[in-house]
Amino acid sequence: MKPRLMIQQKITAMVNKYRVFGVTETGEQGLLQALAQQKRLALKEKVLFYTDEKRDKLSFTFRAEKVFDVHGRYFVEDANGKMLGMFKKEFVSSFVNSTWKVLDAEGNELYIVRESNQTLAVLRRFMGMIPIIGDLAEVVLAFIRYHFDFVTIDTNAVVGKYRKVTLFRDHYVLDADDSLWNGVDWRVLAALSVALDALQSR
Repeated sequence: MKPRLMIQQKITAMVNKYRVFGVTETGEQGLLQALAQQKRLALKEKVLFYTDEKRDKLSFTFRAEKVFDVHGRYFVEDANGKMLGMFKKEFVSSFVNSTWKVLDAEGNELYIVRESNQTLAVLRRFMGMIPIIGDLAEVVLAFIRYHFDFVTIDTNAVVGKYRKVTLFRDHYVLDADDSLWNGVDWRVLAALSVALDALQSR
């Protein structure tokens, strides 16, 4: 397993911007692969990924299948609207531990993506309900980095990790072994990496 993508978020007044970089053989930040924009307060989530900073050429997108559907899927499509793959949030499981699934273009489930630290996931959700102590806990937990594991549906093997690598800024690294990286279009992995921040208000 090795670093494949690096994602950096920049917050502006009207949109959230995400830069997706490749990774060099030495593990350093490589070339810009895509620049994403998410409009704030959008009723139907759609995130556009451009090829470069000019934002004059669309590379791919992800969009919600339905409006206000917590069980809904998100479609990842190329610039011509061709389906590349999907992902969806597992609503019930996410009450305790944020959980997503990665699907192929036909809707077949391939991977589960879930917070790797079960204890931390529970604390984030329920400590805030305790008066005074909860307020203090939320401040402390905000400075603890969180991670997600990519797990195969059939064997439950960990084949990837999504890691926050900075304390204050939202910078992430996606690690993947060859089976994950070669088994899913990289644009699906890039879209989900952005979604893990953008759709969860991280």
